[in-house]
Amino acid sequence: MVKRNDTTVAINGDRKDALQDAAVDITIATRKPIKPSVIVHYLIDNYLKDAVKDLKHKEK
Repeated sequence: MVKRNDTTVAINGDRKDALQDAAVDITIATRKPIKPSVIVHYLIDNYLKDAVKDLKHKEK
């Protein structure tokens, strides 16, 4: 059996609503259901490095 190394992240109501709205929008456009977690995974996989750069620059 493979041990999972998952974690949870708290997402406030406004952000949760935005993710849910995005999932509905994608589902309507593609006619395939998508979960908000898939969007979060996509954002991390594709935009994490940019976010790190931006936040480092913002803090200087």
